[in-house]
Amino acid sequence: MGFFGNLIGSVDSEVIANGILGRGEITNVSISSVTTRNSNGLVHRKCTFSMNVMIDNVAPFQANAVQRIPEIALSKITKGALVPVRVDPGDHGKVFIDFASELPTVTVPKSAGGSSAAHILEHGKPIKVVFVGSQPMKLKNADGIEMFLLTLTVYEGVDTPYQVQVGNPAPPSALPLMYPGSKLHAKLGNGPNDVVVDWAAGQAT
Repeated sequence: MGFFGNLIGSVDSEVIANGILGRGEITNVSISSVTTRNSNGLVHRKCTFSMNVMIDNVAPFQANAVQRIPEIALSKITKGALVPVRVDPGDHGKVFIDFASELPTVTVPKSAGGSSAAHILEHGKPIKVVFVGSQPMKLKNADGIEMFLLTLTVYEGVDTPYQVQVGNPAPPSALPLMYPGSKLHAKLGNGPNDVVVDWAAGQAT
């Protein structure tokens, strides 16, 4: 890419063309004073995007994408935004936002030990929850099951009811149970956020 390309925030064309497609969650944006103007008159500004990156079957990692983008796009790439990225297969520290791609669905690696959903379902404390809402996470677990961000109220099996948001895998058979007010069996792990819905157990009373 060369010294001048680095100076103005050019992307590595090889990584953009052949890198691993993943997703980045923006954690910070540092805007520099370096700008360029292309032929159609748009002003591009060099920025550093700090992010948590996820690619298939790899534990999330942190990286910085240093590149120039149209100033008019800056308002959309703020802290918490999810963006498609390309990752150098040989150097996961080399990451660029890929504005030409759609945000992919990423397969997360299998969790180990007591934090895995399977372990909590087998060994966790039985509780009951009320389904409040959900949204797709564009993630799949290691078994290929789509994951959802669930909002649940834990109402039985704990000293004080509380609400929690957790990422849980939900197979297609779970979809009829995912409506506001649905009471469900679940298991609780070591912490209050370690809640896994036991879809196979069906609805609770």
